[in-house]
Amino acid sequence: MSPSATPSRPSYAPLVGLVAALVGVALLVLTIRQVGWTGIREGVGAVGGWFAVIVVLGGARFLARARSWVLCAGQIGSPGLTPGAAFAAVLAGDAVGNLTPLGLLASEPTKVLLVARILPTSPALTSVALDNGFYTVSVLVMIAAGAWALVRQVALDPAIRLVAEGVLAAVVVAAIVGAWVAMRRPAILSRLAQLAARAVGREARSQDVLRDIESRFYGVFAWPGSALWAAAGWQAAFHLGAILEVWVILQALSTGSASLADAFVLESAGRLVTVLFKVIPFRMGVDEVGAAVVAAALGIPASHGVALALVRKLRILVWNAVGLVVLARSRR
Repeated sequence: MSPSATPSRPSYAPLVGLVAALVGVALLVLTIRQVGWTGIREGVGAVGGWFAVIVVLGGARFLARARSWVLCAGQIGSPGLTPGAAFAAVLAGDAVGNLTPLGLLASEPTKVLLVARILPTSPALTSVALDNGFYTVSVLVMIAAGAWALVRQVALDPAIRLVAEGVLAAVVVAAIVGAWVAMRRPAILSRLAQLAARAVGREARSQDVLRDIESRFYGVFAWPGSALWAAAGWQAAFHLGAILEVWVILQALSTGSASLADAFVLESAGRLVTVLFKVIPFRMGVDEVGAAVVAAALGIPASHGVALALVRKLRILVWNAVGLVVLARSRR
């Protein structure tokens, strides 16, 4: 090894992923034992042929995210990204993000790599960042609205009410930070690159590329209103598909009193779980716990909440299998 060579540092990502997965499995087992396997099994079985509808809705949601990405690429002067290529990359990225504890740190670079032949690195990174920016805003709106709807429940457990109020407070803080970023437009990427370079004792590289990405990203504030509304519309379609998916499953479970409002609250809680526990592969266990708790708060049997989460996880596995096929074919 040459004197200038730097010894490689061990990667702890596989160990973190394994530990997180084991914790998730333990949570799932405990939840099933507490709620009762019989009710869960009957609930999952009751979905039957409706599972095909759920899979189609899941695909439509991925397509909505892909179209949002295409829109973002076009607005920054890179119209070469097609909906088909974006759709395939989104599927592969989601599969990688779910399989590893790295979440977005794995899924988004995967998307950039898969469209490298038709989209240069800088606009690819910028368009992905813009799409995620729109997605983040939409998720905050969803979570806040769901927490507000839950807080308005009269007979709500004090602990759940406290959590919902805490979520609302966190969203307000995030909105304030977002407003500050929009007004000040700080050079976040280039500054982080400099700090990372100093931490490892190296000189920061690609500063021009990072500044170009930042400039393109902040250019969103100069977009025409029609483009902003279109981006918001694709994100809304993504969330609407998720709400319909939850509602269809609840109807298949024959909960009777379950409404679109209940589906909305359950989906918003699911979004929160996704944000907080992305480090756990497939959010194993935490999805089921969250759905059971929120379902019970809404007057829906906890077993139906667990069945809901399991059916949605099966849908994720179907589309992630497709994503892995896309990824395998891209490596040929």
